[in-house]
Amino acid sequence: MGLGTVVVDLSLQSDVHLGAFGARVVPRGEAKTEQRKGTNATFSYSLLCLISIIAGLASVWLGNKAYGPEMYADNGLMPAVEAFEKGQNYAVFDLNLNIRKLHELQVSRMTTTPDVVIIGASHWQEAHSYLLKGMTLYNSHIHRDFWEDLLGAPYIFATNNRLPKRMIISIRDNQFRPIATRPDYLWEPGIANYRLMADKIGVEKESYWATFPYQRIRQLFSISMLFDNMTRWHNADVRPHSTTDIRSETLDTLMPDGSIMWSKAHLVFFSQERMKKEAMALANTRRNDPPQVEQRGVDAFEKLLDYLKSQGTTVYLAQPPFNPVYYDNLQGSTYFEGLQKVDALTHEIAARHGLKMIGGFNPHKVGCTPDMYIDAEHSNPTCLQKIFDEFAEIVKSEGDK
Repeated sequence: MGLGTVVVDLSLQSDVHLGAFGARVVPRGEAKTEQRKGTNATFSYSLLCLISIIAGLASVWLGNKAYGPEMYADNGLMPAVEAFEKGQNYAVFDLNLNIRKLHELQVSRMTTTPDVVIIGASHWQEAHSYLLKGMTLYNSHIHRDFWEDLLGAPYIFATNNRLPKRMIISIRDNQFRPIATRPDYLWEPGIANYRLMADKIGVEKESYWATFPYQRIRQLFSISMLFDNMTRWHNADVRPHSTTDIRSETLDTLMPDGSIMWSKAHLVFFSQERMKKEAMALANTRRNDPPQVEQRGVDAFEKLLDYLKSQGTTVYLAQPPFNPVYYDNLQGSTYFEGLQKVDALTHEIAARHGLKMIGGFNPHKVGCTPDMYIDAEHSNPTCLQKIFDEFAEIVKSEGDK
C-alpha cells in the first residue's frame, strides 16, 4: 500500500450519514439502535391509537346500553317484569324496546298458564285482556314479526311449560318476507328462540350468518343514538318507572297482560288528520312493493302447527284489519295483488290443518272504520273488540272441546 492511498473499510462496523456539515461516520450498532427506537415509537403510537379507538367504541357500546336499557341492556327489562309481578304497570320512553326479551322474562316467571295467548305483530298491541271476557288473555305481540317469530314466540311458552289451551296466531302481509329484503332489524332478537324451536320440531334452520344480528350490533356503536338517548334521559321530567297509573302524561305504559297504553300526549298527537296523512303516505310507498312469500317459512310454520296440536294447543289463525283509508287506496296495485295471495295462502293453511280463522285484512268485513286507527295498520281497542267477539263466539260454539 503506498503512502498516497488510504483505505478505510467500515462496511461491517458503521454507516455514513450525511448531515448539515457533511458526511459523518456512524457506527453500525448505533444506527441499529436509532432505527429500533424509531420502530418502537411508531409501534407505541399505533398501539395507543388502537387502545383509544377500542376504549371509545366500548364507551359508546356501554353508553347505549345504559341510556337505552329496555332495548339493549341484558337486564334492562327486569324492572318491568318485577313491576308486573307486583300487579303494577311500567312506564317507558319508547315502545320500540326488546319486547321479545320482555315476554321471555315474564313467561319464565308465570305461575299459571293463560287460557289464551295471542302471537302477532304490533297491530295487536292494544288488545287488552278485558276484551276477552271469561278467559285469561296474555298478549304476546312483538314488533316487526316475521316467519321466524312464528316459531320463536311459541317456544318461550313451550320451554316454560306454559303452552295454553288456545293460541291465536296472526299472519300479517309481510309475515313470510325473505331476510334479504327486510327493511329493519327489530326481528333480530328473536332469532335465538327461533333456532331452538326449529331444533325442537325438526325444521332445517336458516344459516347462522343469514340471521346474525349485524344491524343490532351496529346500532350499539351509534354515536347519534347515544346522543339522542342521553339528551332524552337528562332532559326528561319523568323517567321509566313502575306505576299503578294506567295512562301516563308523557310516557307509554307496558301492562302486565302484555298490552300497551299510549300516553295522553300520544293520544293528542294521533289526530285524524295525521292518521289520514300516514295512511296515504304508506299506501303510496307500498303500492309497487307487493308482499313476498318464502316457502321455507310456510313449511316451517306448518310444522309448528303440527307440533302445537300434538301438545294439546288449539290454534286459531287471525289477520289484522288495515285502516280503510290505506286498504281502499291500494286497490288495483301490485301490492294489493300480493296481499290477496297472502290472504289465500292463510286460508289454505287453515284448511289443511282444520283451523278456524278470525279477523281479516279487509276492514269493511271486520267492521273497523278510520276513526279506530292511529295510522295505516294500528287499530284501537274498539276495532280489536270486534275480532275478540268473533273469537268468543267460536269458542262458545266449541263448548269444552
